[in-house]
Formats: sequence, structure tokens, C-alpha cells
Amino acid sequence: MRKWRRTLAAVMAAAVLAALSGCQSTTKDATIYVKGELDATYLGTYDKDYIDVVKDMTEADAKEKYENNVEWEAEILVDYLMNALLVESPTDAVYDRAEEVVAKIYSNAKYTVADAEKLKSGDIAVEVTISPIEVIPNLTADFAEEAWYSVLEDNGITTEEQMSALSDEEYETLDEQFALALLDELDSLAGKVAYGEDQVVMLQMKKDSDGYYSLVESGWQKLDEIMIDYYGSYAN
Repeated sequence: MRKWRRTLAAVMAAAVLAALSGCQSTTKDATIYVKGELDATYLGTYDKDYIDVVKDMTEADAKEKYENNVEWEAEILVDYLMNALLVESPTDAVYDRAEEVVAKIYSNAKYTVADAEKLKSGDIAVEVTISPIEVIPNLTADFAEEAWYSVLEDNGITTEEQMSALSDEEYETLDEQFALALLDELDSLAGKVAYGEDQVVMLQMKKDSDGYYSLVESGWQKLDEIMIDYYGSYAN
């Protein structure tokens, strides 16, 4: 699921730069473009320079890019809660809360973009250094267990017999409360974010037959997978 989602994100990032005649101008605009893509995707910010260098881009398009990415990342986050922490039946309220949490996590996005370089092939390379956001690994199984029993206690459920007597609807209500408790904890953790070891990704932009440059999907996908470290792969 995560790999499929990230491919979609890469497709969304495949906007194109207007072709420019001068090598210096092209690399300068490529740097603006990559920095603008990152800002729009993760921070929800975009400036005139970025809008101007992207073919047919509008401020509304840039805003939609951010909103779509938050929505998709929220789906990834909820999938993680289901697979790792045993949330079972996420409701619309859970997905809505997940989007709020993702937006807060994204606000901690940290990266630097080096000056673009023109390659002998005519392609453009842009080096990006990402500081992986180390929030989700701090949501532990021990906390999840405590949260579940707290939900049961708050609802007056103390025995296996009471659990067995629950209707599907009643159990789903408990599951929703549990998922929301996990997301509330993530929201709190996002306020004291830590970062993993810096990772360097080389983005490549290829020129098509019409003279436009676009990002190679694999590089953006790798960058996107690093930005939020779900499993502590880059923790110091």
C-alpha cells in the first residue's frame, strides 16, 4: 500500500518546467522548481517564482497539491495504525483527524536544496538533503495497549463477558475512540519532533521532445519515503 501511494505522489509531482535557452537560467529555475515542489507538497507554501517556472501552474494548483498529499499521507498513517497498532475499522472521523496530524507532522519538514547542475546528457540534477521526521516510531506498542485499556475503562468494560456481548456497532465505537487516542498522542509528539540522520537524494529532471523538463519519478518517490520515517530506519 505504501509503495502504491508513493507512486501516486510522484506522479502528482511531475509538473514540468518551461524550456529555457540558457544553461544558467535552466539550472536556476530547476532549483526554484525543486524547492517549490518541496515547499508546496510538505509545507503548503508556494511563492511567485515557483508558480512562474512551472508550465500552467496556478496558486490553486499548488494548494491542491498540498491538500492531496496530506490526504494520501493520512491514508498511509491510518494503514500504519491498522497494521502496527491494531486499529480495525477506521471511520471518517479517524481519517479527518489523521489529516490534521499529518499536516502538523509535515510542518516539521526539514530539507535543503543544492544548486542544480546541468549534466552532459542534457538532463538536470538537483541534490536534496532531507532530515527524516522521527515522530511515528515514538508511538509505541506499550502506549497503544494502555490507550486501549483506557478506552475500555472509560466505557465501563472490565470483563471478557462484557466484551463478548458488544454489538458490532458498539465495538466500532470503541475502535474509533482508540484510533483517535493514538492520533492525539501523535499530535502531541509532533510538537516535540526529532530528526533522523540526514539523507541525500539526487533528483534528476529529463527534457522531453517539446523542450520541457520533468522530475524522474523514482527520485521523488525515494525522497517522499524518507521524509516521514515510519519505522525508525534513519533514527540516530
